[in-house]
Amino acid sequence: MKKTLGIIGCGAMGRLIGLHVQKELSRYYELRGVASRSREHAEHLGGELGVPAMETEEVIGLCDVLVESASAAAMPGIVRACLAAQKEVLCLSVGGFSLDPALLDEVQAQSCLVHVPSGAVAGLDGIRAMREMGLESLSLTTVKRPESLGLADLSALPPAGETFCSAQARLVFEGSAAEAIRLFPANVNIAIALSLAGNGFEQTTVRLIADPGAKGTRHFIAARAGTCSLETTVCPAPLRENPRSSALAMYSVPALLRQLASPLRLAG
Repeated sequence: MKKTLGIIGCGAMGRLIGLHVQKELSRYYELRGVASRSREHAEHLGGELGVPAMETEEVIGLCDVLVESASAAAMPGIVRACLAAQKEVLCLSVGGFSLDPALLDEVQAQSCLVHVPSGAVAGLDGIRAMREMGLESLSLTTVKRPESLGLADLSALPPAGETFCSAQARLVFEGSAAEAIRLFPANVNIAIALSLAGNGFEQTTVRLIADPGAKGTRHFIAARAGTCSLETTVCPAPLRENPRSSALAMYSVPALLRQLASPLRLAG
């Protein structure tokens, strides 16, 4: 039996998720409506997808499953509205969990499901397994071009000191995932997904590097639990519609939706 689906957030990610659901997942889901903070954006996307533009409360009330692709600032309010309505929700803006730490406790106290897609992370299943083993360390090093971070002058920053970067690379930030998401909310969502799979925001280390020689964004993930170690390098391709967004992150949403609709559940 099909479930009804609503999308909250009508930017590039919301658009491509809607198009993919209609093309590839129509066997499992009926896209019923879209909502956005901007009525104009909702009406534009709704017209393209052939579904009505709605207010957020309306689309939550009408649909079985909601996809949140709004922003880290808006995400906690959207999730709370879904919890109150007992509706299943998939969250792309996982930085909201760090900006509003009380939300995690509220989610744990509810019976309805809140899903976090893997996003641009490969190996979250391994991180979860290592947590059960006794995860001792988890770190993320993200390398971006300076313009992706809004930086024009790197002269005051220390050298990155990494062999996988150019000599011009500079260290922008080093600290906890909790601090990173507060300072760089548009650039470290991947750190929040890792933190949720691991030992939390404060126990996850983040290094952010600006490298003028980088060809694109790269993520280096390292974890250790006793004698077991995991190292992963991810080079997510950008969306053509939004060079700052990851295609891997976008496609992780329909991948999760397909998984939820299948009787065969893989552990990834």
